[in-house]
Amino acid sequence: MTKNLTTLKVLAVLTIILSSCKTETAKDELPVFVKTANVKAPDSTLTKNYPGKIRSASDINLSFRVAGPIVEVNTSEGEKVEKGEVVALIDARDYKIQLEATEAKYREVKAEVERITSLYKKDKISENEYDKAVSGLKQITAKYNAHKNALEDTRLRAPFSGHINKIYFETGEIVDAGMPVVSLIDAEQYEIVTHLSANDYLKKDNFTGFSCRSANAPGKEWPLELKNIGSQANLNGLYPAYFRFKPGKQKDIFPGMSAEVIIKYAADKKNMFEIPSSAIFNEGDLSKVWIFNKKDSTITSKAVKILKIKASGSAIIHGELTEQESIISAGVHSLREGQKVKPLPEVSDTNVGKLM
Repeated sequence: MTKNLTTLKVLAVLTIILSSCKTETAKDELPVFVKTANVKAPDSTLTKNYPGKIRSASDINLSFRVAGPIVEVNTSEGEKVEKGEVVALIDARDYKIQLEATEAKYREVKAEVERITSLYKKDKISENEYDKAVSGLKQITAKYNAHKNALEDTRLRAPFSGHINKIYFETGEIVDAGMPVVSLIDAEQYEIVTHLSANDYLKKDNFTGFSCRSANAPGKEWPLELKNIGSQANLNGLYPAYFRFKPGKQKDIFPGMSAEVIIKYAADKKNMFEIPSSAIFNEGDLSKVWIFNKKDSTITSKAVKILKIKASGSAIIHGELTEQESIISAGVHSLREGQKVKPLPEVSDTNVGKLM
């Protein structure tokens, strides 16, 4: 009888254990309510932002084309000058004397050639004598023009309107031809330079528009024109891209300011989709999403590549998805592969809280 009681106790314990397991299994199989979202195609145009620096489109050193002592500097650092304005002068004394002597010789030779030409037309001198006279006039004319230019070159003029950035020589100092005297930056045309990664450089043919923003002028955005992109990467493997501001569109910004370049480009929409960013979770080094299988109400994960997170809260991703698929858009970190789920019903705008 004791043996029978023991057997009954064992059977009772097994029954309880099996009942418990069955209860747990049934509990595990209960579907979890989840929020789903549809996979959709993204806009055809995407944007990407790059840090940049505003600078003058022209920043050049001005120098005299002749040598001599500087007798006057008509400007100061930071001052604005207009195109053609004289910014410095070299002592023109020796160049005036040189020109006067050459001009006298030029007039003499010119008068002689006119006399010889008259005789040549009357066949009173040979063609050889006439050719020598004409050749001599050409030589003295070239010398005369060169000396006129040299005198004019004692005046250093601004080639464009701008601001004097730096003055290298002062009055009384002697300079040689070609030595920088002042530095001039363009006040009418600015440009901005940024750097593109190799991957973005390869997309340059898909660029469709450009603009920039600056923290120094919140709320403003300026249109840009692409000037050129360097074909040689720098030491960091980045390609320099140069943009110019459209004429009359550079108010409230100045060279030296930091800015953000915004590049729009046509997206390659193959395997590219837009989904809620909350649908993405990480598994190791991979970004993934849960796909809802409508046939058996289970979920499976798929790896995706994040291309852009938009301010609206959605993400542009690349992956082996289709627009017919639904994804889990909330609570994705607590789910597991193959788990049964049940989509939450959509709430009607006219029946909030399902009270009707």
